[in-house]
Amino acid sequence: MNIGIDLDEVLVNHIEAFLAYHNHAYGTKLEKRDIFSYSFEQVLGESKQDTRQKLLHFFNTNFFRDMKVIAGAKEAIAVLAREHQLSIITARPEFLLQQTKKLVADHFSHCFSTVTFTNQNQWQETDKRISKSEVCFEREISIMVDDSLHHAKDCASRGIYVLLMDLDYPWNQTSERLPQNIKRVHSWEEIVSEIARYGKIYGK
Repeated sequence: MNIGIDLDEVLVNHIEAFLAYHNHAYGTKLEKRDIFSYSFEQVLGESKQDTRQKLLHFFNTNFFRDMKVIAGAKEAIAVLAREHQLSIITARPEFLLQQTKKLVADHFSHCFSTVTFTNQNQWQETDKRISKSEVCFEREISIMVDDSLHHAKDCASRGIYVLLMDLDYPWNQTSERLPQNIKRVHSWEEIVSEIARYGKIYGK
């Protein structure tokens, strides 16, 4: 199968790294449970421009370069790559191309066929913003693994089966009933099992 994999909070701990940076640089005591939204300016209670300046600085620190891999991700990706074609589909801006490629090469060498940046926040006017569902549709992705409720629902609306990564993530909790083709998962072991189950049901 063609399987799409998000990067931050699915393969690596981006938010954990940002919180460590912010607490170190600004003397805060933020924890993962405080991150109720991916709009960091809302969480921090400041302007979008101020938050962007912090993020630009964060991208050039060892906090960003040395972010940790999600538990079980390396082993799971190695297993999945033997049977499926894996593609990273990330909302990161494209100016992080080199850092991202190095991160993937260091931890997931030769496991992914492509890395696509959707430029969700359009950091620069020249950035071409695309939806993850568009990428999945064009690549004939059968399954998408993501931690964003927004991207999960977007992909599900195009008939893509979505595994919603939830490692006690406050930003993707909801009281609403999710579409049938979104399944909340809580570990990489569960993701591997669910992909195998899906493949058997649909003969893929």
